[in-house]
Amino acid sequence: METKVVDLSSGRVDQSRVPQETRLQYIGGLGLAARLMHDTYQEGWEPLNESSPLIVAVGPLNATGMPGANRVVFYGHSPLTGLMAGAWMGGRFGNALARTTGTTSLTLVNRASQPSILHIDDEQVEVLPRPDLWGLNVSEARESLRADYPTHQVALIGPAGENEVPMACIRGDEGHAAGRCGLGAVMGSKNIKALVVRGTRRTPVAHAEELADLIKNAIEALQGNEELMERQGRMGTVEVAQPVNEFRGWPTANHQRRYFEIGDKLYGERILQAYVTRSTTCPHCPVRCRKHVTIDGLEMEAPEYESLWAFGPENVVDDYSLIARANVMCNEYGLDTISAGNAISFYREYLDGFASADLLLPLIEKIAKREDEGELLADGVREAQKELGVDFGMHVKGLELSAYDPRAFLGMALSYSTNNRGGCHSRAWTVRPEVFGAEFTAQQLASMVQDRQNSGSVRDSLIVCVFLHSTLGYKAYAPALRAVTGLDYSVSSLKETGERIFQIERLMNVRLGASSEQDTLPQRILDGMENPEKHWESKALYYQLRHWDTDGAPDESVLRALGLSSEE
Repeated sequence: METKVVDLSSGRVDQSRVPQETRLQYIGGLGLAARLMHDTYQEGWEPLNESSPLIVAVGPLNATGMPGANRVVFYGHSPLTGLMAGAWMGGRFGNALARTTGTTSLTLVNRASQPSILHIDDEQVEVLPRPDLWGLNVSEARESLRADYPTHQVALIGPAGENEVPMACIRGDEGHAAGRCGLGAVMGSKNIKALVVRGTRRTPVAHAEELADLIKNAIEALQGNEELMERQGRMGTVEVAQPVNEFRGWPTANHQRRYFEIGDKLYGERILQAYVTRSTTCPHCPVRCRKHVTIDGLEMEAPEYESLWAFGPENVVDDYSLIARANVMCNEYGLDTISAGNAISFYREYLDGFASADLLLPLIEKIAKREDEGELLADGVREAQKELGVDFGMHVKGLELSAYDPRAFLGMALSYSTNNRGGCHSRAWTVRPEVFGAEFTAQQLASMVQDRQNSGSVRDSLIVCVFLHSTLGYKAYAPALRAVTGLDYSVSSLKETGERIFQIERLMNVRLGASSEQDTLPQRILDGMENPEKHWESKALYYQLRHWDTDGAPDESVLRALGLSSEE
């Protein structure tokens, strides 16, 4: 495993090997990116400072044929939250990067002198001026690059990233995006429109026959998971809309309500029958959950569940065609759909305007271009509510909440509160056990969230798909890592690694101002909880499990145990 540092101002590339100890302790992907950021970041750098690094990393299972191991993480100082954060993306880009010679991670520093692309072709890495791409939407820029580089994979930003909008995302192929925390703005601040990558080498594998058997077993396990294949594979991620809404956990009208009364129009079965015309999948995955829909004779990428919610219930819209157009519009401008949908819902409540959805599409364009009221909303709901003097922005640590109401899901309430990047649903998703399981005690909630945050940190370091993770898990990943790397990974060592990765992110964010005061929820949510005492109790127990002090900082005992102590 090797890492490259690319100085975008000079084009210089420095390469070094990742020490074996680092590989064992941080794996790759998210873990490696967090470790590199910890070692690189200098106090006082602002998120869009040209020296502040943008790290792009893959994991040891990428491009090996392991199901779901095709993802890539972008990691940086979030302009939306002010904290360190990663955003991960599926599709084909991650495997292309993993197949380039000597690239486990790229650390991009400084700023290109003019709008450019970073072109990587196996060993060759070069910064190439492409001012002709600046101002183009995602599809236009992608098509131009495909014409020039037909065998390459592309990760790129849209006009929102160019305009350094703090909720700008980075787009891959199809509808894939590294969506959250505004890392598209970080990429834009470096004057980089796109990463254009071709890799032709085979990923080195220490024990090929053993890996082949493990891949076969993993595929059989996935195909044998009826819930995964028959619900998500058939309907896509929107299959959870019905159970979440009927559990009274679908936030509606900027989280004013927990149930969308006409939500059945947006349930997975309804969308499947009325709109879905094609299904695709990521490399080496038997679950064909990527859906394409046809609206008024035009095929487009189907909104994923979070996007469906952000422009649907959260904006009191039941018109699927409008939601689909909003999703495509965000994708073309390079905007995170969750944050954009939240910001528009927040503003519509401020205007008392849920009666009409006419503002929906115009506001997406205005946010991306920073025009008129879009300038206000572009910085996110935390900043917008300060400017407007109101308190109903739905965020944690500056990151807008996603599609699970924490008044219904106390596990998600704790997860949102304590996640390193803020109001994120994917680091510890407790929805399914809460919908279909018994009621959890405060201790069980604390343990569940800690365990899922840790296992999610491992998942995003391998780096594998979130949807396959629950079927495969540590017992599949540990032997796969041993087969690929020849290193002594085990289930117990991976569990400790998850804790280490989560804690090093927390340590960096405490230095940036994260605290127990920020580990909370919007007042609207707290006021509407049926059992707030259990939430506060679960948070206190969670702090004990993490060995955090009352300010939310990891204590020296856990840092020493994980090899993170500054005293060592």
